[in-house]
Amino acid sequence: MNRLITLLATLICAFGPAQAQEPVVELSLAEESVAVGQPVILRLTVLVPSFMPNPPSLPSFETPNLLVRLNGRATSPTSKSVDGETWSGVTRSYTLYPMVAGPFEIPAQQVSITYRGTGTEDITTTVATEPFTLTGLVPEGAEGLDPLVIAKGLTVTQEIVLPEGDIAVGDAVTRSLSAKITGTAPLFVPPLLRLPDESELRAYPKDAVLTESMDRGVLSGTRQEEASYIALSEGPAELPEITLEWYNPSSNSVETITLEGASFEVLAGPAAPIAWDRGLILRLVLAAAGLIAVGFGYLRFGHARVLHWWAARHAARALSARQMWADIERAIAAQDLAQTLARLSAFEARHGALDPSPDFESAMAQVTAIIYGSGAVSDRDAKARWAALARAFDARHPAGRGTRKAEALPALNPL
Repeated sequence: MNRLITLLATLICAFGPAQAQEPVVELSLAEESVAVGQPVILRLTVLVPSFMPNPPSLPSFETPNLLVRLNGRATSPTSKSVDGETWSGVTRSYTLYPMVAGPFEIPAQQVSITYRGTGTEDITTTVATEPFTLTGLVPEGAEGLDPLVIAKGLTVTQEIVLPEGDIAVGDAVTRSLSAKITGTAPLFVPPLLRLPDESELRAYPKDAVLTESMDRGVLSGTRQEEASYIALSEGPAELPEITLEWYNPSSNSVETITLEGASFEVLAGPAAPIAWDRGLILRLVLAAAGLIAVGFGYLRFGHARVLHWWAARHAARALSARQMWADIERAIAAQDLAQTLARLSAFEARHGALDPSPDFESAMAQVTAIIYGSGAVSDRDAKARWAALARAFDARHPAGRGTRKAEALPALNPL
């Protein structure tokens, strides 16, 4: 009987303390609800009866539409008295930012812990945290904001760069915006640049650049946007005004940021140079020589009128639909964007607008992106884009192209 009592006492001493010495994992949420985009602190504490030879594997608590951030001193050692004994461990502070309104159900998370047992052996175990719920709220007065931006501070500056001198077809206007937000992440700043009507300007925006920083636990950052706008046609053009409304919890009010737009006049591009025909010049010389051979007297009184007549004929030919169409084809073949836009504008000014062509507009946008796009384009890709533009342009049939040839054909049924 005494041996049985001694055995039971030994088992109680061996297993009783081990069961009572399991690691402790605690969660503490500062608030159960917080405004959208505003921070709330979640603390996770891991305690063991001895010490941890290796750091525990702590969860991230990443959840859709819930932004989780750790500051520079998020994890620190800690100790606590448990049943009269001092336990050691670590504490990690998470800063949570709900990105949308509504509840966030955070399930139990697994924490892997390795700690020293009663002897020299290490014990590894896994302890689950308690599930919890965090609710994102929309403050009173901010219900009508779309997008919803809540911050301690928000400023936006802009810079509009115009080319020197007059703005002509094919020139670029650059607009840059820099938004600085305090008290939340720059992810909450919406896209600000608005694209104007492409009948006047064509926009080539660059990818937005977001920079995030943490200062004494306060999250802030910047969002930078930039776009180049290419003038497509002569006449008035405008960059629109930009307005952004946001909610300031310090004053419990909605504030408005307004950025002025810009208006300017686009002039016609440089005139396309007249391509002189060497054959025509040779014919003029031969004609002059023939006139000299016929008689000096005729040349003396008549050659000025002849030269004037030939010059007028050549000028009319240079401004014909056929010749101006050929000039556009040569500009595309030379891969000269400025001359292509100028000659297209000159053609439409004299012979009327061309019929809409989605293929041609798409090819022109791809070619313009070679110069004003946000990414680099290889020589091979650039040649392919110009070739696609040439094919799309060749598929267009403006009024006047081939008119003379059509007029020279006899009627199919003269009766």
